[in-house]
Order: sequence, then structure tokens, then C-alpha cells
Amino acid sequence: MLINTVSPHGGDIYKNRVDIDFSANINPYGMPPEARAALEASLDACSAYPDPYCTKLREKIAEAENVPQSSVICGNGAAELIYQFAYALDDARPALIVSPTFCEYEQALDAAGVRCEKYYLKESDGFRLTKEFLRVDFSRYSAVVICSPNNPTGITIEREIIESAAGSGARMLCDFCFLDLTSDPDRYDIPSLTERHPNIFVLKAFTKSYAMAGLRLGYAVCRDGAFLERMSEKAQCWNVSTPAQAAGSAAVGCREWLGRTVSMIAAEREYLARRLDALGITVYPGEANYLMLKARADLARETMRRGIMIRDCSGYDGLGEGYFRIAVRTREENERLIAAVKSIMNSRDTE
Repeated sequence: MLINTVSPHGGDIYKNRVDIDFSANINPYGMPPEARAALEASLDACSAYPDPYCTKLREKIAEAENVPQSSVICGNGAAELIYQFAYALDDARPALIVSPTFCEYEQALDAAGVRCEKYYLKESDGFRLTKEFLRVDFSRYSAVVICSPNNPTGITIEREIIESAAGSGARMLCDFCFLDLTSDPDRYDIPSLTERHPNIFVLKAFTKSYAMAGLRLGYAVCRDGAFLERMSEKAQCWNVSTPAQAAGSAAVGCREWLGRTVSMIAAEREYLARRLDALGITVYPGEANYLMLKARADLARETMRRGIMIRDCSGYDGLGEGYFRIAVRTREENERLIAAVKSIMNSRDTE
């Protein structure tokens, strides 16, 4: 828990009067019915300790990802695995983070005593990682951290860039937590990618795709067994709860359900982008269930006054005032956001 510290993330609905939360990028269609049923059924087993090996869950994930079970590690959300990754590096060299991006990478590396350097995406490139990145001397770094689709931009990275960087031998944390919410979740072919490059650590989570943020469940795929063992040594024994294991085991079988929701999200994303663009908002071409915007600096404050919380991205290293991230939600909720933004823009026009 946090003590006297402001949460650096979206989704803090506990300190604010929030009617609709657009600040957290969660599947707006909720948890799959099968996962909900498994969650409810798991309650009777909660008097016993959770399986410390996540046996059934790892079997299900390995089957779904078409990778060996030995290459799967589970954690209390993707965030915990980021910290375990950082503590397992055991390398005096700094880590390189492609920024702007999720702040937990730097916080975890800092906690583990790993110095961080940044490779900044350029606004002139639309915050897209280009092949110029491959000019970096990756041998200088203990790890290279990339996120695809990136958070908060929503933009994916070309597979060729990932493959080329991995070919340098650098250990890479590839955060693909939002990948399953894009139209091409198999674009990187994770089984072959991790087999060819044991130095690649692919991070995923149930949080976003299956609306399980409160359960805290993430996993990673990596063929470097020794590295996974070092990570395991940095975690407490029962870090994945019985309800989380049960719900996750059920959710991995809900690919058809997920595909249907992704199609609906894609349609709503296009709709949101078109409508906000018409209001004079700069909308970046995100590919997942969220969009990054550039607008007037007080947009988040003004939407919050109307009961709608969006993510102010001014605190992201590499951005600044005027950048925001919004989740893609249902049509009714998206209409309310559009109406609020229109009202805000019109109020400025008449001042």
C-alpha cells in the first residue's frame, strides 16, 4: 500500500467523485462469464494457502501461448514481475528505457539499484520508435525496456526493430500487456520470438484484457530458465492468490470472447478518435483500448469537474502539459466523454 504518496497511476477512483473512469485502460466489457464463475467457485478453497507453483495456471498459459510450461512465470500483476525482473538483473550496467512510457519500469529499476538511461521518442515521429533506435550500442546496458503497444501512446513497435535489438544479445523486457487488445495480437509470434532469443522477456497481464485489475495477475514468457529462477527467488511464496489463479485459468480459454470485445473496442476507438479530432483535439493513432491526446492543459481538471476522470500525462518523462490518455469504453460512456470535451472546448471559445 502507499503511505503519504500520490499514486502515479490512473484508476484512483477512491479519492475522487467519479462517474466514469477513463483513466484506467481496462476492457470495458468486464470479466468473461467463465472467469467470474471460476472466481466465485474458488472462494471455498481460500482457507488453504494458494498453490505456490501456480501449476494449473501455468499449464493453461503455456498451452494458450504455445510455449513450454517451464518458460512461464506468474506474478501478482505485471507490476510485481517488473520488480522481480529488476532485482534479478545482477548487473552493474545501467538499463535503457524507451520513453515516454509506464513509470513502474524506472521505479522498479531504481528500487533494485539499477541506474536508468532514457531513449526518448520524438513528437516529430509521432512518438513512434524508428529504426534509428538500432544505432544504440546495446552492449552498454544490463537491460533494454520497451512497451508495445506503448503506454501512453498506444503505438506498437515493428517486429524487425525488436528482433534486431534482441540480436545484439541485450536482455530485453518487452511489455506486451496491451497486445491482446489490438487487431493483431499474434504479430510478434511469441513462441518463435522467445525461442530464438532467450534474452527476451515477454510481459503480459490479465488486468487489461480480462478486466481483472483488482485481482492482480500477470505473467511472463522467457526461455532463460536460470533468469526465471533468479526472479522467483525475489518473490514471496504465495504471491498469486487462489482466486486469481482460478479466474486466470478460466480466462485463458476465453479467446473467442476476447476477440469479440476487441472488435467492439476497435470500432469505438475509431469513433472516439474521429469525434475528438473534429473538436480540434490532437489524437495519436493508438492501436489498443486507449488513445493519447494533446489538448488544452486543463482538460483533465475540467472533465473531472463533470465526473469524468481521464489520465493527465504531464508527469510522464518525455511529455509535458497538454498530453492526456483516455480509455476506450462503451458507446454510451464515450458519448458522455465527447459531450464533456465539447462543452469544455466551447466554454474556452466563448471566454
